[in-house]
Amino acid sequence: MPAKTTEKGELGEAMVLADLMRQGHEVAIPFGHNQPYDLIVTRKEDGRLERVQVKYTESDGKVVQVRVESTSAWVRHKYHRGEVDWIATYDATTQLCFYVPSSIWDGHARLSLRLVPTANGQAKLVRHASDFLELAGSLERIDPSGTGANAYLPFDTTPE
Repeated sequence: MPAKTTEKGELGEAMVLADLMRQGHEVAIPFGHNQPYDLIVTRKEDGRLERVQVKYTESDGKVVQVRVESTSAWVRHKYHRGEVDWIATYDATTQLCFYVPSSIWDGHARLSLRLVPTANGQAKLVRHASDFLELAGSLERIDPSGTGANAYLPFDTTPE
């Protein structure tokens, strides 16, 4: 496991980049560190370009915390949908990548994705991590958690 924050971030970016390529997308790395995103993805479905901010986390094996902000000793930045399309989180515990579209995370500082069912059996308002394993669907879909948010489903429901 990497010890330094920079090393963790670099590992997260490398794992997400490899996972996106495994899914068949093309990936570009922007030059410099002035953009609020780490990767640019060319979608395999239609060639659309989308911006991806990558996060590294270590879950407790039950819940993956998806941070929608960056903090340093000097600056705290909360991302918004006008600058980033997806938050991709690499979880070192499960060694999986999770992709949350801006329509779900916009307005939040952090989201929880459940790896296992809740202890009390709650299903409403629960976001299951398995729904976010692929960069799939549109940025504008119905939230599978049942929160009523305008978010995506991991499949296309657009009529032809």
